Amino acid sequence: MERFPFTPDYGAQADSVPRVRKAQFGEGYTQRSGDGLNPVLRRWARQFSSLTKLDADSLESFLRARVGVEPFEFVTPDTAWGVAAQPFGVGDGARTQWLLQRPLSPEVPEQMVPATGWTTQPTVYVAGVAQVEGTAYSLSASGLVTYAAAPAAGAALTLTGAGEQVAHVVCEEWHRTAKGFNAYVFTATFQEEAGCASPATSRGWTRGLS
Repeated sequence: MERFPFTPDYGAQADSVPRVRKAQFGEGYTQRSGDGLNPVLRRWARQFSSLTKLDADSLESFLRARVGVEPFEFVTPDTAWGVAAQPFGVGDGARTQWLLQRPLSPEVPEQMVPATGWTTQPTVYVAGVAQVEGTAYSLSASGLVTYAAAPAAGAALTLTGAGEQVAHVVCEEWHRTAKGFNAYVFTATFQEEAGCASPATSRGWTRGLS
C-alpha cells in the first residue's frame, strides 16, 4: 500500500466517527451496539497552503488515481518522532524494568510519553554501551524494557530510535483553490478504513512537497 507523500500544514482537525447499530423498539426504547471490531473510526481535515501549480497537480493526481476507493497509508498528525541518546531512566542495581519514553514534542521536552510505534527497532544503551536485544534485555510492543540483569546503580539508560503511527485511509472529497498566480490552497478529508489502523509497518518518514 502506498504512503501519502505530501506534508500538510501544521495542525489538523480530527474527528471520531463511531459506527453504531441501532434497533428501535416500542415505547421509545433503543438498543445500540458497536458495528465491528473497530467501531470508532477517525477522520482528519487537512490543508495544504502556498502550493505551486505543480505541487497542486501532483497532490490532486495522487487522490484522483485512487478515486475515493483505494486506501493509502497516512501518518497521523503529531505522532512522528525521533530521538537520539534520550534518557528514560537511571539504574539502581536492583530494578530491571523501565518504560521507554520520549518527549511529546521538541517544543515540550519536559512532557514525556511512551516511545512506541517505532519504524525501526530502538537501540537501548546502558552507560553509553549499546545492549543486545534478546540477550541483555527484552522489549515489548508497549515499550517496556526488561533487563536480564539489573543495571548498575547510577548507570544512565538511554535510547535512540524513531517512530510514527499510521492509519489506512481513503479520500472521498478534496477542494482546490487558486489564490493567485502559481499559488494554490488544497484541502482534503481523510477517512480511516475500518480494521486498518495500525502502527507504522514500513520505514521512512513522510516527505514534503518539492
